[in-house]
Amino acid sequence: MNGVIIVFIIFASITGVILGIIYLRNKNRERLKMIEKGADPSVFKSETKTDGKISLKIGIFLIALAIGIITGSLIANNTYIFAESEVAYFSAIFLFGGLGLLGTQLIDKKKKK
Repeated sequence: MNGVIIVFIIFASITGVILGIIYLRNKNRERLKMIEKGADPSVFKSETKTDGKISLKIGIFLIALAIGIITGSLIANNTYIFAESEVAYFSAIFLFGGLGLLGTQLIDKKKKK
């Protein structure tokens, strides 16, 4: 059973890579044809600028998750509040992950003002 799943995953991965390459080649050809016909190349540039916002958000979120895992470990090993240690881990991870996301929202609001 496991061998069938592994073969399927390998086949799907190879197919995805091949289809991705074909798609990107066609997209590049379309752009070149449009430029040859006189289209402005600036049309293809992305209008969104993140200025590092996404990396800040991901960084804060991952730090918060790490703090959540550490806190869950401390709660699970040092106290008997939770009957099972998994509850301590997941509750701490979700708590600190949510706090990290709220923190990024607050940072974004301060930067917009």
